[in-house]
Amino acid sequence: MENFGRFANKDLALEAFQDFSEFARTQFKAHPEWEEWLKSPEISDPTHYRGLGRLKIDWEELANCSLNLENRIDALKKLKQREILRIGFFDFALVWSLEEVLKALSLLADFSIEIILDLAKAQLGFPAFPFAILSMGKLGGKELNYSSDIDLLFLHNESNGHHDMANRLGKKIVQLFSMAYGGFYRIDLRLRPDGNSGILVPSIKYCEYYYSALGESWERMALIKARKSAGDSALAYEFEILRSLFSFPRHITEEMFEEVFEIKSRIEKELLDESTKKRNIKLGEGGIREIEFIAQSFQVVYGARYPILQSRSTLETLEALTECQLIPRKEMEALKLAYYFFRQVENRLQMVADLQTHLIPENIVQKKAIASSLGLELEPFEEKLETYRMTVRKLFSSIFPLSKEKGESIFHFEIFPDPQKAYKDIQSLLDSDPIKPSARVSKSLKRLYPILEETLKKTVDPNLCLSRFVQFAEKYGTKAMLFESFASSPKALELLLRLFDSSSFFTEILLSQPDLFEEICRSDGLYTKKTVEEFFNELGRIEKDHRTKYRLYRKGELFRIFLRDILGIASLIDIEEEYTALAEAILKHACNLCHAQSNAIIGVGRFGGRELGYGSDLDCLFIGNNLNGALELNRFLSEMLPSGILYNFDFRLRPHGEGPIVLEEEMYEHYYRSVAMFWEIQALHRARFVCGNEEYGRRFIRFVDDLWVDWSRRIPWKEFFELREKIQKERDSSVPVECRIKTAPGGLMDIELGLQIWLMGKQIREPSMWKAFLLLEKEEGHTARLAREGYVFLRRIESVMRRERNSPISVLPIDEAAREKLARMLGFDSKAKFMEAYFTTLESNRLVFEKLTSQKPP
Repeated sequence: MENFGRFANKDLALEAFQDFSEFARTQFKAHPEWEEWLKSPEISDPTHYRGLGRLKIDWEELANCSLNLENRIDALKKLKQREILRIGFFDFALVWSLEEVLKALSLLADFSIEIILDLAKAQLGFPAFPFAILSMGKLGGKELNYSSDIDLLFLHNESNGHHDMANRLGKKIVQLFSMAYGGFYRIDLRLRPDGNSGILVPSIKYCEYYYSALGESWERMALIKARKSAGDSALAYEFEILRSLFSFPRHITEEMFEEVFEIKSRIEKELLDESTKKRNIKLGEGGIREIEFIAQSFQVVYGARYPILQSRSTLETLEALTECQLIPRKEMEALKLAYYFFRQVENRLQMVADLQTHLIPENIVQKKAIASSLGLELEPFEEKLETYRMTVRKLFSSIFPLSKEKGESIFHFEIFPDPQKAYKDIQSLLDSDPIKPSARVSKSLKRLYPILEETLKKTVDPNLCLSRFVQFAEKYGTKAMLFESFASSPKALELLLRLFDSSSFFTEILLSQPDLFEEICRSDGLYTKKTVEEFFNELGRIEKDHRTKYRLYRKGELFRIFLRDILGIASLIDIEEEYTALAEAILKHACNLCHAQSNAIIGVGRFGGRELGYGSDLDCLFIGNNLNGALELNRFLSEMLPSGILYNFDFRLRPHGEGPIVLEEEMYEHYYRSVAMFWEIQALHRARFVCGNEEYGRRFIRFVDDLWVDWSRRIPWKEFFELREKIQKERDSSVPVECRIKTAPGGLMDIELGLQIWLMGKQIREPSMWKAFLLLEKEEGHTARLAREGYVFLRRIESVMRRERNSPISVLPIDEAAREKLARMLGFDSKAKFMEAYFTTLESNRLVFEKLTSQKPP
């Protein structure tokens, strides 16, 4: 006869098994036929697979096909006990590996849960509705032992008033498990949201809220092993997505390891005394729980980064930790050997009397029996226990901060101009759910304190930034998750606070759409400069309700470009060109939607030069005879909806600055040839065809080019300088002249007019200022450099001021505090240094203007 594991044959193995296990002796005595069943060729064959189908057939046979509930429950209990004998026999004889034993025990539990669920449904007679039973702990990981509780979570989908039915079904399941009490499974429902005080059958929606807002670190670890054991697969899949996001968060700090140590310390302090710390192979020093904590802690912290770590199996996870280079292979192998041995010992301890115990017996005889069941003498057995315990404890101690002194996180309010206001804001951050305050929020915020404080120090207005951060946290909804995210991503927090510091307008966008921030930061959009074609194609995928959806799309894109600006990823030129491309793409689609494409749209001003900035209107000329289409287009873009407007048109450069907004090309030609003043001709230097009727557009641009050359031969210098002086004197006259960024001597207008008149003198028409600087550079390198530097400096000031409310503004603030803030926003240490640079730039720009207009004195 062939050997049977560590025994000479099956009979000797069975005899030894009964000698060792009081549970086996009791069961065989109560059911003598079970011994013959176990000896039968098929059942005693370790390679024979007994799946769910075979178990169901056996259960029906044990119930004698009775429909009586008590009989069927009793038959299920008997099936469980009989199968445990078979699994235990193969385990004891060492013909099955540990993995085979644990999977067989877990399969048996899954089958029993499925049957109990079916019986409960039949008893209540409810119509079918989504309900699932999820297993956690050892059963969830398919690592169940002989006498473990099974950790379960009941779940329903909260649709069509299913809550009451789900709750009644949950109670019935609990009742049926209790009917089989004694030799059957003990279920533990304490891992559900809110524990014993929580709803017996929570909905998927409540679980989503609970885990995102209130879930603690230990719950992240517990849910790693969660899986469906019975019930609705679609509902279980929904939970699987939730579980994955919660247990493997994208943002979590390594302080998670400190929390795990605290949990382990409480276990040792509250559940163990000195006499059991080394005898308890599960909870004691260097025991199973420490190995599980090592695996699960790394899974929570690094699982999102390394999907291979998202296994429910402890042994598989340990192997994956080495693959991810988080634990050296030598240490991983030691942990696996220890885990394997401890789980075998745990099984032997529970195999004796079917009791949930993890204590190595003090009695020498009993201890020898455990050792012998593993094929060991007592001394080698004890040496193995001690060696593995010390190995695990040493590694656990190297990973977790066992002796680290943890100081209380303190927020320093002296960094704020208004410390009392800041204190109130910090307190409001600590207030979580008014119904159930969360310790997780407090912990995660205190973890964030040093990063938040350091980042606020860099802001211009820390009080304002903190207040806006409070508003954002309230809108975001799950404070703990938000704080954990920023604690692990300080750069994201710095960007958010810089945003709050830079613009009220974009703060309001973010507060209305909090998800926008993460959505943009996670994409590669911050590093992408989109073209007209790319914007046009994305808009083309929008269907229906274009008025609202275009506005929302534009807000999102404005927000993305704004972030590129404040991060310094994109230059001023890039920002202007991308804003212009966005406007152009929207205008092209809107033209088609409003049936206005028979008109040609000519961009002038900054739109024509592809230099749109924050709050810019679209300076346009409409050429054609489709007035209705033009009016509809104007309404489409400028109508104020709850989602805002798209763009306002500025038609002031049309003939006479009034009258119909669309004119035929002959009228334009007549006006510009016979009526227009020189400044109106100058304004055409930025004209370019944007969209609509291409034939009209190209003809008009050819006309403008000819007109430009014609006027370049007879520049009215006197009119030019008089107009410049008039504008400088009258525009923005309510503020001191030196505060007028645009019209002050040496302001933006001087660079623009100077460059225009220089180009006209060369008979060159170039709509783009940036390209015009390059043309100037070919002939006047030094002048071009000064002109460009002065222009960029003033445009940057203008841009920083305009982005606050996304509205036009061209004068410096009069208020000293506002001017100080502006200086710091621009990177200056003080207002004085900023104003010194500003006046130096105006003086330089005046000289540049004189140089550019010196080709013909006034």
